[in-house]
Amino acid sequence: MTEALELFWGNLSGFMAWNLFLAIIPCVLSFILFAKRLPKRLPLNPIWWFGLAIFILFLPNAPYIITDIIHFVDDVRVPNVSDNGVIFVLIPQYIVFILLGFQCYAVSIMNLIKYLGWLKLIKNTTWLEISLNFICAFGVYLGRFNRLNSWDLFTNPKNVIYNTIYNFANPNFLFGTILFFITFTGLYYIFKWINISLFFYWQNRSKQVSV
Repeated sequence: MTEALELFWGNLSGFMAWNLFLAIIPCVLSFILFAKRLPKRLPLNPIWWFGLAIFILFLPNAPYIITDIIHFVDDVRVPNVSDNGVIFVLIPQYIVFILLGFQCYAVSIMNLIKYLGWLKLIKNTTWLEISLNFICAFGVYLGRFNRLNSWDLFTNPKNVIYNTIYNFANPNFLFGTILFFITFTGLYYIFKWINISLFFYWQNRSKQVSV
């Protein structure tokens, strides 16, 4: 159990804290950028559009957390890690970590969809949701296998372009992107349904309490 606890704190203070921080960025931005405000149109402020660009660039960081499951595989292979340590320490840690990351992802997209619906800019939200899931799948592939970061588009754009072009000649690229896309899309709609159900549950509960 001691070895598992050491891994727990090492993960928490290491890659988990950093990756969760990156996942929270688009979620926080979604509440700031997509808040309802008058006049009822897209803002003309260039700062808002810059924030939107940052939101899109950092959005793949949220579902990227799912790929951190590879660290779990490494953790359970560490010598002297007991079965109890895996079951009661490491598995709960990774489950909470992945759920929090994907919750940030789902909420981010839901806030964007809700905002565009409020502006009456879109009627069919499904295609936009699917497109965002595909873009994020592509971004996650670049992050996991090419080790690119969101800010590389600003700091090293040539490397991003080179790796993107190179991937089209890589047979694993199409398979990996489609696999991520299917996973993200399926989980997104599950999380969306849960979030909407909880919202209506608490809304009805609040009305009952007020009455």
